[in-house]
Amino acid sequence: MTEGTDTTEGLAARLARLDDIEAIRRLKAAYCAACDDDHNSTAVTGLFVPDGTWESTLGPPCHGHDAIRSHFDAIRASGRIRHSSHMVTNPVIDVLGDEAQGTWSFLMQYTGPDDSRYRIIGFYRDRYVRVEGRWKFASLLAEVQDSVRLEHSPR
Repeated sequence: MTEGTDTTEGLAARLARLDDIEAIRRLKAAYCAACDDDHNSTAVTGLFVPDGTWESTLGPPCHGHDAIRSHFDAIRASGRIRHSSHMVTNPVIDVLGDEAQGTWSFLMQYTGPDDSRYRIIGFYRDRYVRVEGRWKFASLLAEVQDSVRLEHSPR
């Protein structure tokens, strides 16, 4: 390796990109944790830019903080999800300056109010923006591939 500013700048740029990817991974982890906290609308909404979009292939999109908060409040109020676990894997995150996009595989399992169990699988397709040094969701699409009620098995 030769010494010089190109090498130093290249290394600094790679390190900054890796830092951005890690920050986006943590953003996604915070989203999953907020969902698993009884669909905590305040926590979820705070992860989005004010004009951000949350969307699922199972329903209409939610544009902006008020709509996102209302959607997650409605999930919580319905009581249809007692316990949930959002698990994301296989992230592909591309960063370009202050914008990025990511694709994740996801598995969500949850328990209904009657102890019934459900499983949802699919992909998240996200867009991110850096705002005042922090990554936020510009949009999140939950692309559901399969959703099923599981057979109840005795413990």
